[in-house]
Amino acid sequence: MERKEELEKDKKIDLGLGVIAQNWIQSFLKQIAERLEKMEEVLVVDRIEGNVAVCENRKTKKIQNIDIAELPKNIEEGSILKWKDGKYEIDTSKEINDRIEQKMKDVWK
Repeated sequence: MERKEELEKDKKIDLGLGVIAQNWIQSFLKQIAERLEKMEEVLVVDRIEGNVAVCENRKTKKIQNIDIAELPKNIEEGSILKWKDGKYEIDTSKEINDRIEQKMKDVWK
């Protein structure tokens, strides 16, 4: 009888650890999904209000406030931001392409 009780106890422990592992895996996958989403995010600095940069997500058009301390020192209105290596960086390639596009449009007017 005692052996049966031990086996039941072991099953409960195994089930408990299974739930913990499952919760950990779900949390881990959620964190990865959030990071991947952030990596694809392109933000444009709309304006700077005090210590906050008010940014617009180019894809979703949602407004996002970001503390200036989290951004590059040379940030200004119109800067394009991308998430890279755990921080925001100014994306100069898009900025240059946008300027060229605008100049081309101006030439044909």
